[in-house]
Amino acid sequence: MLKKAPIKLPEAPGCYIFRGPDKKPVYVGKAKNLRSRVSSYFLKHVSEKVRKLRAEAVDLDFVVTGSEWEAFLLENNFIKQFHPRFNVLLRDDKTYPLIKINMKKPFPKAEFTRRIEKDGALYFGPFVPSSYARKNLKAIQEFFMVATCRDPLDGSRPRPCLLFEMGKCLAPCVTGKVKKEEYRRRMDEVVLFLEGKDKELVDLVDKRMKESAAAQEYETAAHYRDLLAAAQSLELSQSIVTNASGHADYYALYGEGERYVIEAFIVLDGKVVDRTKRRFDRVELSREELFETVLTQIYSNSEFIPDALYISEKIGGQSLVSQFLSEKKGKKVEVFSPKSGKNGELLKTLLRNAEMEFRLNLRESQKLAPLQKLLSLKKEIRRIEAFDVSHFQKEAAYVSMVAWQEGRLVKTDYRKFKLKEAESGDDYGALKEAVSRRYKRLLVEGGAFPDLLLIDGGPNQGQSALEGLKLAGAPDIPVVALAKKEEQLFLPRGKEPLPLAKDSPSMLIVRSIRDEAHRTAISANRRQINKNRFTSPLLKVKGLGEKSVKKLIKRYLTTENVMNAPAGELEKIVGKRVAARIMEWKKERAKNEREI
Repeated sequence: MLKKAPIKLPEAPGCYIFRGPDKKPVYVGKAKNLRSRVSSYFLKHVSEKVRKLRAEAVDLDFVVTGSEWEAFLLENNFIKQFHPRFNVLLRDDKTYPLIKINMKKPFPKAEFTRRIEKDGALYFGPFVPSSYARKNLKAIQEFFMVATCRDPLDGSRPRPCLLFEMGKCLAPCVTGKVKKEEYRRRMDEVVLFLEGKDKELVDLVDKRMKESAAAQEYETAAHYRDLLAAAQSLELSQSIVTNASGHADYYALYGEGERYVIEAFIVLDGKVVDRTKRRFDRVELSREELFETVLTQIYSNSEFIPDALYISEKIGGQSLVSQFLSEKKGKKVEVFSPKSGKNGELLKTLLRNAEMEFRLNLRESQKLAPLQKLLSLKKEIRRIEAFDVSHFQKEAAYVSMVAWQEGRLVKTDYRKFKLKEAESGDDYGALKEAVSRRYKRLLVEGGAFPDLLLIDGGPNQGQSALEGLKLAGAPDIPVVALAKKEEQLFLPRGKEPLPLAKDSPSMLIVRSIRDEAHRTAISANRRQINKNRFTSPLLKVKGLGEKSVKKLIKRYLTTENVMNAPAGELEKIVGKRVAARIMEWKKERAKNEREI
């Protein structure tokens, strides 16, 4: 526990780091004046959050920077690098989809992506909602007949796929199916379409339709006729990302104590096109620090920086956030906190939504109050982690873990465990291993532990989970097991169920979490079984790995075609030695089939 600053800090800008017993950072902060800022943590009267931080920290370190701006950047990097427990680290940074076209390639394709790379390609978007990107790709494929698949367009494919037969692709993946000039013309039309240059596209398509008809190329003319009708009716145009304008983001913060909700509107060209909400529990930061940290982290990994940012309340680092956004965007981005006008009214609407979300979650936590009382817990049950085991006749055993927090399932925190030590079919050993691995890792990472552990099963399964916690050296976490048959809750090795009605609010929440854990475990088990069932028999050939099998299947499409291929062709793909083994395996297989 730190009772006073262990070192005398300079009166200079920089970052300060509170370290725990294992020397790992538990909190990182920035300051314009390190001595003044750190001294405030050791005053006589401080907040409960600061007392908690001092109680956990055993050492203090600092880094002097040349300016407050450098301290701001360094703090952000430290948070992402060390994941300090008392800082906020977002796991759900949202990236919007784009359509990528690299016109530098001989045969470009239209691709779905969420990242902009410095590769000279054109990027169109962002598409909000995300489904618009898929709709555009489908339209591009159907009306322009260019490739949108993942296959390399190098002419190596022996024959075209079904899309070519359906008249929805020109098959640039097959040598000689389409001339380079004709394919490039189609791709030029796609670019006009995605740039939203509808009039230019209509004029160009109309011109090509008439030219084809005059040259008596009636099939081509018919294609352009259909494309012309589509171009005049489709309303899926988007602006090219480098020239995007009219993008503003709005953020509102609402919270009490250690709980907060941040809601956002994404506004493009005056229209609200997306809404996001983030919940934060057990926040150890001040309100202002939370808002600034969240905003910085949201845009740290985002490709899309708004032209302006509107926030519901002022923050101390507002000018730093503005500078951060401006440098990322390459032009000035202002951060405003208006109280009136259209922007102020929109923020008030967001704030009301954030408050409603906050109150709704509060009610969800209160529904678990009877269970909290039965378990004699001092704290509210705000987070539950649930485990379930799944296997099919001892095959493909998995343990799933799902997380529930404040009324919602936190899918970014889901985990699945493939058994390393426990034998498949040993449910007790599987639970013990998974629980132990989960909380050993959480201890190392410094993450927050749940308020309750929920196990799918009976009292014995609950006891296995308890043994896993002890094996991990984790702090005491209450464990309950939910038996499916009677839908009753048991304590580990408990003989009698807890007196909770099946249809009580507490039980309905617990049952829904258990069902999600069961669904997740079953899904993992089925995926593995399907993978096991549909493994290529070619993998039985000595020296033939998955990569080589994929090459062969890509070239010949089926295992039978591979077996019928001449040895000389196989040698070019997998080499002389492996090709000879394939031929030997083919003879052995044919021999076994004859004997059967």
